[in-house]
Amino acid sequence: MAGDIGLHVKSWMRLKHLAFLVALDESRNMHTASRQLNISQPAGSKMLKDIEAFLGMLLFTRDPGGMEPTEAGLCVLRYARRLLNDTDRLVEELASMQEGGQGALALGSVPGAAPVILPKAITALKVHRPRLAVSLFENSSDRLLVDLEYKLLDVVIGRFTEYGQRHLFDFRPLGEEPVAVVVRQNHPLCHANVSLQEVVKWPWVLHPMTSPMRGLFEEALAEAQVPSPRNVIETTSTQSSLQLVASSDALSVQPCSVMETSFSQGTFVSLPLKIGKPLGYYGVMTRKGEPLSDIVEEFIDILMSQSF
Repeated sequence: MAGDIGLHVKSWMRLKHLAFLVALDESRNMHTASRQLNISQPAGSKMLKDIEAFLGMLLFTRDPGGMEPTEAGLCVLRYARRLLNDTDRLVEELASMQEGGQGALALGSVPGAAPVILPKAITALKVHRPRLAVSLFENSSDRLLVDLEYKLLDVVIGRFTEYGQRHLFDFRPLGEEPVAVVVRQNHPLCHANVSLQEVVKWPWVLHPMTSPMRGLFEEALAEAQVPSPRNVIETTSTQSSLQLVASSDALSVQPCSVMETSFSQGTFVSLPLKIGKPLGYYGVMTRKGEPLSDIVEEFIDILMSQSF
């Protein structure tokens, strides 16, 4: 069966089939998915049966409460989303070129790296490609790597968060990322000689548990045999974190590179409290086994040639 599928799937399967499967997964309802593709419900039912017959596997179970993807269905959906995202990017780049543009580059970066290495690299790239459309998204590594896997991003400046990710992405190290415990100016702890045991009693604004920065903080607490703080707001947004810290007595863990200007201006203060080692090396991450575009290769060359 695998040989037959490998021989015929490229000639038989259409993007419309993939779009329908994704719509069905998102709605779990045949009527809704069919309507999204402007086809009748009987036509949608027939399309699903045809796809399953061609693949020789059931992709969705049919239950009174809705439709659920099978293990095979989840596999097909994973690749369907990648292909559809790739198609969207193709359309965007072609539209840009028709209007005199030079393509597009979608970048993702952890907050600590974004202000340190990306402005200089993007500026250098734009010298050679002034009409290149560059999009930059900041988030935690775990979330950025999902977008990289599903082809919403071309390159990520981040780090591995799970061992299995090493099979999906290539990694070129760039630098370490020291972190600081941050409070607003005039915070009651600004001039205090504090310890981990004391600061966990205060409110905190932290990254989610899945992020390396939160992991570093929790590891430091565990080594000191200090319980985790109970009063916690979780967010991946650096801007939201700092707004919450600025308007309250909350503490936060932030990359020193992000806070450099704020520390020098005195709007935020770094407490004299060491939180473990610097975060592990962040680097340039791309999808493993996939040829890089000329734009991506040029951008990576610029990054690797810079001194940080």
